[in-house]
Amino acid sequence: MVERAEEAGSKIHWTRLDDAAFAQELKAKFMEEAQEVASATTNEQLIEELADVLEVITSLCDVHNFTMEDIIAAQQKKNEKRGGFQGRKFVTLLESPRGSFLESYCLADPEKYPEIID
Repeated sequence: MVERAEEAGSKIHWTRLDDAAFAQELKAKFMEEAQEVASATTNEQLIEELADVLEVITSLCDVHNFTMEDIIAAQQKKNEKRGGFQGRKFVTLLESPRGSFLESYCLADPEKYPEIID
């Protein structure tokens, strides 16, 4: 792309980032690409945007010195422990008794679970 842009008269300025700055920029890029996935309206667009997300993920793996296999293993472990999206089931409401594990789990992270009602 750089060569094509420069052939068209554009000039691209860039800087090489250290690992910390690169990782931070990749996380920001991930959010941008995730929004584009959410906005995709055709299968072709969805595939293209998911490819961009995968590129960001593989770059994050590289900068943090882990592999896609590490991510897949973590996903499988979480799936075994908490389940996944099999059966297309999504939680719409969770009622949990006072003092239960789930109540304490959610209360421990109010930014993630702001909808907790007393």
